[in-house]
Amino acid sequence: MNLTMSNDNLDYYSEPLPGFKFTDRRRKTLRNRLRRSLNNYWLIPVFILYLEFFTVLVPPMDSPMKNLLERNLNFLKGPVILYNLASTDFPYTLIGHFKEIAIVKKYSFNISQVPSGDIVRTLDDREGVREIYRRLIESRNYNNTEIGGIATVSYGHDGPKLHLHEITSINMTFSERLHKAADSSPSRSIDEAIDEAIDEVITLLQKRESREIVARVEIDEHLVDQLIDVLLSNKVSMKDKTMLIEGFVKRYDTHSELKYVLSPYDFKSFLGSAELEGEYIGIFHFHNNYMEPPSEIDVANSFTDRQIVITPSDGGFMLYDIIKGKEHTYEAGI
Repeated sequence: MNLTMSNDNLDYYSEPLPGFKFTDRRRKTLRNRLRRSLNNYWLIPVFILYLEFFTVLVPPMDSPMKNLLERNLNFLKGPVILYNLASTDFPYTLIGHFKEIAIVKKYSFNISQVPSGDIVRTLDDREGVREIYRRLIESRNYNNTEIGGIATVSYGHDGPKLHLHEITSINMTFSERLHKAADSSPSRSIDEAIDEAIDEVITLLQKRESREIVARVEIDEHLVDQLIDVLLSNKVSMKDKTMLIEGFVKRYDTHSELKYVLSPYDFKSFLGSAELEGEYIGIFHFHNNYMEPPSEIDVANSFTDRQIVITPSDGGFMLYDIIKGKEHTYEAGI
């Protein structure tokens, strides 16, 4: 039997081997061609899952001592990268992720790092020093966080200049959410407003992300558990519950005021989207107390990423350049 095929059903490949001609008997319609083209990209979701798994192997910027087992368990609960796919920040987070890998590796192997001596030279820039001092003093008005972000150095004809790029801390963001949850709505009756505020505070404190932030500002986890138990109890009056919430909010802000907790995803997103001026140095943050030295956490973080700590002094500010546990102390006068 002589069977013939229409030209629409034939798709000849080029001859990869002499003397052989292969015939693709799949239909050449636009729909089928498009479907086959999309099938060629089936590795994309596999790559995304691999990328998310790789993120748990890279220590986060704000907690280099994070337990690896805990981070892997967090990954198994649901890939964070897949969640970020739905947000507009994902492309920047992805770009920043690879930038971070390069920066961390360069710092780990001490490749192309800004010399500490160059930071000393930036303090000769009187205008730059006054601007940093102004921002340092203004940051003392914050009662729920320290100010921090990324520090860079640019080189010009007038010598190197220090640039501080601020990134909002997650403990400040949580403080704002906590205050919003605790505030009573004026559009409802007093009893309904108080009851609603109590429910919102309970819901907020029961979230795993919230518990992690509260732990980062060094509030005892058992204290949070006891507060939730009391708020859920029917034996405690609304007035007492309101006083307990107000006391907890003040306690949180007191602890949070002396902390700068940087979210790894905020760091990646900022690194991928912002136009940083100059060479990357590391993470900076202000200590608002007078001549307060770097903490043990700052020193520990310096093994993962270089830390710049700035604190007020008699005639200006003190700058601590912490490199892998070693402090380099410089004073800038205004």
